[in-house]
Amino acid sequence: MQAVAADLSISGLSIGSYSTSRSLPLRRDGKDTAGAQDGKSGSTDSVTLSDAAQQQVQKLKQADTSVRQHEAAHQAAGGAHAGGASFTFTRGPDGKNYATAGEVPIDVSPESEPAATVAKMEQVKAAALAPADPSPQDLRVAAQANAAKLQAQSEQRRQGGDTASGRAAAAYGAAQALGGIGGGIGGNAGRGRGLTV
Repeated sequence: MQAVAADLSISGLSIGSYSTSRSLPLRRDGKDTAGAQDGKSGSTDSVTLSDAAQQQVQKLKQADTSVRQHEAAHQAAGGAHAGGASFTFTRGPDGKNYATAGEVPIDVSPESEPAATVAKMEQVKAAALAPADPSPQDLRVAAQANAAKLQAQSEQRRQGGDTASGRAAAAYGAAQALGGIGGGIGGNAGRGRGLTV
């Protein structure tokens, strides 16, 4: 399985490139709401968080839950075609890391048989659209899976698979053979009996 984040090639894509805002507001004293200054992080275990910092932690907790649910939906629907989720974390004012973005790699390479490719692309599309709030990347993957599915279905028809169009073409050819060369409506009046359908 190939896992190439944000690569729109048909061989490997990531779905669920889902993110939330990762910026922490700065206070007037130049410190972020976690209490760090000039790239030095401090321990917040013994520090009581301000109301603004508590609100930021609550937002990060909600984002973490949302991102994890989003990626879990992709994984569950993707089955064997989906890889493990990877996350981007943001350190909150409480010193803990929260998932604020994530992605799941998914195998979108065609199978050796068109019918297998059709089935695989249906599952890939379902995986891309599984979350309640698909991202723009999810929608692109779903569209590419749908295009690959249509291409595989076209290949099935070209191979003369047991499809309705294949059976119709065979029936037409048989009707022409029974009706003689140049058959068709009104074209074989003196050449044979023809068929009435």
